[in-house]
Amino acid sequence: MPRLQQTWDNSAFFSGSDDPQIAVTVERIRAEIDTLATLCAPFVEQIEPAEPLVQDQFEGLLAQVRTAHQQRTATAKRLGNLRTFISSILSVDSRDASASEWKPTLQQLSAEISQATKALDIFLLRVDDAFIQALIADPVLAELSFSLRHQRQLNDQLLSLAEEKLITGLAVNGLQGWGNLYTELSGTLQCTVAGDTVGLAKAFNLLSSPDRTIRSEAWHGVNAAWESRADTVAAILNAINGWRLEETKQRGHHRRLHYLDKSCHQSRIDRTTLDAMMAATYDRRAIGQRALTAMGKVLDIQPAPWDLFAPPPAAGQTEGFSFEAAIELVADAFRQFTPAMGDFAMMMAEKGWIDAKPTPNRATGAYCTSFAEPKEPRIFMTFEGSMNNVLTLAHELGHAWHNWVMQDLPRYKTFYPMTLAETASIFAETLVRDALFEQARSPEQMLKIAWEEGAAAITFLLNIPARFTFEQKLVEARQQGFVIAGTLKGLMRDSWQHWYEDSLTSYDEMFWASKLHFSIAELGFYNYPYLFGYLFSLGIYAQKDHYGAQFNDLYTKLLRDTGSMTAEDVVLRHLQQDIRQPKFWQASLDIVDRAVSRLESLVV
Repeated sequence: MPRLQQTWDNSAFFSGSDDPQIAVTVERIRAEIDTLATLCAPFVEQIEPAEPLVQDQFEGLLAQVRTAHQQRTATAKRLGNLRTFISSILSVDSRDASASEWKPTLQQLSAEISQATKALDIFLLRVDDAFIQALIADPVLAELSFSLRHQRQLNDQLLSLAEEKLITGLAVNGLQGWGNLYTELSGTLQCTVAGDTVGLAKAFNLLSSPDRTIRSEAWHGVNAAWESRADTVAAILNAINGWRLEETKQRGHHRRLHYLDKSCHQSRIDRTTLDAMMAATYDRRAIGQRALTAMGKVLDIQPAPWDLFAPPPAAGQTEGFSFEAAIELVADAFRQFTPAMGDFAMMMAEKGWIDAKPTPNRATGAYCTSFAEPKEPRIFMTFEGSMNNVLTLAHELGHAWHNWVMQDLPRYKTFYPMTLAETASIFAETLVRDALFEQARSPEQMLKIAWEEGAAAITFLLNIPARFTFEQKLVEARQQGFVIAGTLKGLMRDSWQHWYEDSLTSYDEMFWASKLHFSIAELGFYNYPYLFGYLFSLGIYAQKDHYGAQFNDLYTKLLRDTGSMTAEDVVLRHLQQDIRQPKFWQASLDIVDRAVSRLESLVV
């Protein structure tokens, strides 16, 4: 078997952040942006034409759209590869000077592409339906079909061409600048744990230690680090949310969107679907609380925030997983579903498409990204041998598999929302948990897997919803003015109390600072899609035995449709169910209930 790598190899693209070819590529992109601006200039007059568009004009305009679309796709792929490369370097070493210098430049180029094509975009959003029908019938432009129909639902939120360009340009040093600041902080802050000075990524992994003293020190160390920058993070959150609120206000001359309506549109779900899911989850929040109580009983403690990632006692009596063993374990679980998925997991490690080796200035968290041309996924995480790390690896490989099965689709049919993105990742986690439980031969082994199922119930039924509640409170408070750090602590405390209730001895009042998701500039409400993916994937997974040998084909087709349908339509088409109704979510929650009951039965 080829040697498995724990650091990624992206040398096929550039040799490093100081590669002279990066500057060459940037200059080529700039030239292509000039070309794009020229190609899109004629559409300025078509945004508000002096005379209505007639069918005789369609052929000429379609040819112009086709040429501009093909150029934009080529330029976006080139820039996408470079952004992925630079981001990958900064994830491993946030202090890489060259990569840090290139990052804002690439953000600026992305904004310039958007500005150069803004006239075309506005034209396509405002033009009559008859032209759109002709466009969709064009073989080259057909990939835009769903994207355009979905975006045109918010036609009344468009500003003038000049205003749209201004917002895009200002966001680089405004909105995105605040997100960049948080990323830099999270990669450079350090804390003390057991006498050692460590980065936040290392400290986070220590929250899975079997030693409660270490977990407590790690949690308090992380919070102390963020407490020292509390006012800075408060400024970041206020700036990001203030920007979003002001932009929504400026766009709302015809119809003011509620912040959740805007988020649901981005997530491609109805507000009815979100409300049904959240209400069903709150009604069943006791499932997650029961899991936390059961785990506390095993550990003989009353759980505190630093115990949320605690392993079962048996885990402390065994050595941790090696990276190689983890890959093989995940691949074997995937193969039980379909051999191709298991082979893919091994290929990811063999080709150096996963970076998991701890480094001093490493970013926190884990993610899956991809290069645009050729279409190759990449995974970033910090692997130190815990079961939690193994499941994170499975989670990210699920994302990568989702990308892989869409390889042959045109670019615009591969853009799926977060709600549907998390489906494949959590489905992959479930495959691994089920495989491990089937292999378990002793009560200790069974408890270890049931423990992970309980931990998932706690995360998705309590922690994720608490994040959602907090962000709602944050946005509503920001509408009234600047929200200081002390108030943010109170909002977070109240949000945790709303969901955890008395299942914890205390709450994580600094979670608004330590959790990256609240400071992602590009997308608000980076929380409920995880709950959606968790419950949705369980609902899909429950159909596995019903469909038998046909299930993998059904699942693959479902994944391939995630870039060209709303979540409601995907489920209706492939599972003939309506996710706007509480019944769908209750069925998935019943599955979680049974998993927690299994954990409780193993607790003595």
